[in-house]
Amino acid sequence: MARLSLKQRFDFDVLIEPEDRLVYALLQYMACDGHGDVGGCGVAEFDLLNLAEALDWAPGATLRRLKRIAPEVNAVCVEHENTVLFALAGAGQKEFDHLYKRRGFEGLPPNLPHVKPRFLRI
Repeated sequence: MARLSLKQRFDFDVLIEPEDRLVYALLQYMACDGHGDVGGCGVAEFDLLNLAEALDWAPGATLRRLKRIAPEVNAVCVEHENTVLFALAGAGQKEFDHLYKRRGFEGLPPNLPHVKPRFLRI
């Protein structure tokens, strides 16, 4: 597979709005940052209120933006009691399921989308 350009790696060819690009770059950073019980697995876990405050956006508008851009970048976004899990394309289903259950989400975790070759994690 050919090396992706910076524009493709950050999905700037898909995300047009500067605010979408900003929040997605933050999500990519957080997804690689790791968790207390799971390493960097492609899932960003964060407090919705903290992210909204950092971006100077209302929490509801922040969550709507996250849920709107998720399908555009082949990702999954779920929220429960202000805890958000944003699984990037290529995130591990097993790790996502673990975080989903351990963080108090109810019901079965959603299946992560099938990953297109462009998004496979190395």
